Amino acid sequence: MFLLSHSPRVLIGATAAGGTTAAVAGAASVPFFAGFTSSGIAAGSMAAASQAAVGNVAAGSGFAVMQSIAATTALGTALPAVVAGAAVAGTAVSGYKLYQHMSEKK
Repeated sequence: MFLLSHSPRVLIGATAAGGTTAAVAGAASVPFFAGFTSSGIAAGSMAAASQAAVGNVAAGSGFAVMQSIAATTALGTALPAVVAGAAVAGTAVSGYKLYQHMSEKK
């Protein structure tokens, strides 16, 4: 495999890119796990509790914006969490390979 057999620069870049992707995708999955989904507010979620506390949600409010984003983008699905998981796995592999490479140089 190209990535696993090349220079430390490639491995450092892959590790950094994977870590960045994991962080961004992980942050993007927060609305979904809070209960803002593509099909509406998930029952029993933090979003449902917030909606119950607010009552009538005003158009343009933070709550309304979060639901609109979740309903119209991939953020309302589990996709960001899947991407984050894959990025973590890729980061772990490239980081381990970098560690192996650096250990051999001693």
